[in-house]
Amino acid sequence: MRSPIDPLNPFKPFDRFDPFTSAVELAAAIRRKEVSPVEVADCCLERMDQLDPRLNAFCHRADDDVRKAASAAADAVARTRSADDLPPFHGVPLPIKELLDVAGWPTTHGSAAARQAPAAASDPVVQRFVDAGFILLGKTATSEFGALPFTENEALGISRNPWDPDRTPGGSSSGAGAAVAAGMAPIAHAEDGGGSIRIPASCNGLVGLKPTRGLVTNATVSVEGLGTSGVLTRTVADTAAALDVLARHDPAAWWSPPTPHRSFTTAMRTDLPTGLRIGVLTDSPIDGIHVHPACTEAVTVTLRALEAAGHDIVDTRLPLPPTDELVAAFTTI
Repeated sequence: MRSPIDPLNPFKPFDRFDPFTSAVELAAAIRRKEVSPVEVADCCLERMDQLDPRLNAFCHRADDDVRKAASAAADAVARTRSADDLPPFHGVPLPIKELLDVAGWPTTHGSAAARQAPAAASDPVVQRFVDAGFILLGKTATSEFGALPFTENEALGISRNPWDPDRTPGGSSSGAGAAVAAGMAPIAHAEDGGGSIRIPASCNGLVGLKPTRGLVTNATVSVEGLGTSGVLTRTVADTAAALDVLARHDPAAWWSPPTPHRSFTTAMRTDLPTGLRIGVLTDSPIDGIHVHPACTEAVTVTLRALEAAGHDIVDTRLPLPPTDELVAAFTTI
């Protein structure tokens, strides 16, 4: 995948790997010692230097922390006798959305009214990423308190789309979407309550899956369990492998199903049984909002593939209250 911003800002600092390499492939290359975590981190940081002044994807950088972690990861690779002893994403950079705490870094929630004091401890989701071997690359921009599907605020400024900087990358995981689409990060943490993973995925041509309620638990309950952490990626394989890291039973959580009995990576590679009944919605459930024909056609192509695989497609309607009542209810939540 190449973003059209590249011809405007040509930047290929390393010949040993493509900055658009998937996170799973990058982790495998690090384990095989084909590329060093230090090289990978340097590539991401230099792409950020080149591209982010225009895109404004990152709101907090801690380059010294990144390089220190990358150096430690490289040392671990050199010391380890078996690559199987390394965590699954060892040495792979990943930024955190500016709604979760990272120990030692400030959390503004995209608001100029927030404290700038460093967080005392990391959110459990952040710790799961660290335990999986990820190198925390910085923090990505979001709308104020993650409430809007775009980022334009006094605290963090305007985030822009790598495909066309005159357009939005969506939101509220705006910076995460722009960072991955522009090759500044191979994968990025994101959060979704009302579309904040899925909207940037659509705007930036990425994979964006909102985990089901309770599958991924944060330190606090967000919008009555509607909000959840996940990732933005370039491949389904990356999203599945990241869910294997994030999805685990939490006995202290309000909603937490048992840890899945098999990995999402395994499920992704397993043929589904035929004859599944799949509901589809192609019209907007909100009055006055129309679905673009290109979006409808993309869904239609997917439906043809599902029908060819032997599944039963059912046209579905989602009755919602009038728009003003819907907005009032969402605002209350």
